[in-house]
Amino acid sequence: MTENRVNLYSLTDTITPWAVRAAATLGLADLIAAGTNTLDGLAAAAKADPDALYRLMRYLAVRGVFREVEPRVYALTEAAEFLKKDHPAAQRPWLDVDSMAGRIEGTFSSLTHSIRTGDAAYPERYGISFWDDLSANPDRATSFGALMATHASYFGKVVEGYDWSQAKHVIDVGGGTGALLTEILKARPHLRGTVVDVPGVVEQGRARFEAAGISDRVETVAGSIFNPLPTGADVYILSNVLHDWNDASAEKILSRVAEAIGDNGKVLIVQILVQDENGNFPDDPARLMFITQMDLRLLSLMAGKARTWREYAELGEKVGLKVTGTTVIETGQTLLELGR
Repeated sequence: MTENRVNLYSLTDTITPWAVRAAATLGLADLIAAGTNTLDGLAAAAKADPDALYRLMRYLAVRGVFREVEPRVYALTEAAEFLKKDHPAAQRPWLDVDSMAGRIEGTFSSLTHSIRTGDAAYPERYGISFWDDLSANPDRATSFGALMATHASYFGKVVEGYDWSQAKHVIDVGGGTGALLTEILKARPHLRGTVVDVPGVVEQGRARFEAAGISDRVETVAGSIFNPLPTGADVYILSNVLHDWNDASAEKILSRVAEAIGDNGKVLIVQILVQDENGNFPDDPARLMFITQMDLRLLSLMAGKARTWREYAELGEKVGLKVTGTTVIETGQTLLELGR
């Protein structure tokens, strides 16, 4: 009985996640790594109350996030390394409660609304839909764009995992600030590119394109992905787009792409799938947990959905497209090619 009670507490504990987020937001791991490791030094640098910070550090030391090597002197553990700004896993931006990530995580307090209704919890929590919130608040849109750019760890694998040799023009639909398109054009100099996304987001890509030296081969189109898209490209990419929407909206987006590709164009859907082509779940329990967590996040934010291979194939069939290729890349994403 006691063991079961302890297990349930570990599953329902809300203090630890927010304590870790407080440490990330204050930049404590970076301060310690740079040599500011005393309580007073950390409090001054982080502009925190010393007594409150001590209590936070004491708790996180108990949980193994930091180590108290001497009284009120701290060191990083392996877990704390992930809280550093320059860590390749790019976890800190997702834990910063002062960014859009904090607002996203706060949505889970209204998850029950989503379970009862099947609708997004974000409007229930904040009084405005997720996408309308981004449109009305440029700072939040910028912060969200920066979060999406942290997915760059798999972009190179997308480039390697698809045959671009027959393409001349690629359009990234809902491509945000153009982070994925930048990697594709850098690696494949023969390609031209276009990124389509909402005003206030897509324009942020221009500085990225200039810095990458590809601005002469890329253009930005500000507009809704529910409206007619530019035509005539060879490949239309939907990377982490369709999972943001319910089935009806996802079908409408895909129908716009189907209109644009003509007879010979291809659609490249880049997503993490719940089940593969054979109906199998991931073998790795940690990956399966990640996917099912992501699914609940999509549900609570915008009534989106993590889908199976079969569900994407059925979406394609509804708009006159069929799966013509399936590739699972090293980082776990699946590249689904669809065509006529």
